Amino acid sequence: MIDAGVPLGVVNPRGDTLLIVAAYQQHADTVAELLRRGADSSAINAMGQTAISCAVFRNNEVILRLLLEADADPRLGTHSGVAIADQFGLPRMREVIESHQRG
Repeated sequence: MIDAGVPLGVVNPRGDTLLIVAAYQQHADTVAELLRRGADSSAINAMGQTAISCAVFRNNEVILRLLLEADADPRLGTHSGVAIADQFGLPRMREVIESHQRG
């Protein structure tokens, strides 16, 4: 779609970017490609969620790591990745975030 002219920064009415949607739908290859093309990993939708929030909520370590490696901030948004990990009792996701921040 992007090759056909869809702007990388397009958002839906909820403020979801392509990266947020790809992370929520668990499409790791798409997330990687969007990041490679320069997608904004700091975008926050109208609900205060980021792509990292979606990856954590979906308990998807592969996508979480892709986003962290692209310097996405797990503390951004009112429903940040850290908050989601704590709220839904996802200790492995919190561990991945913490280990990345220490590394």
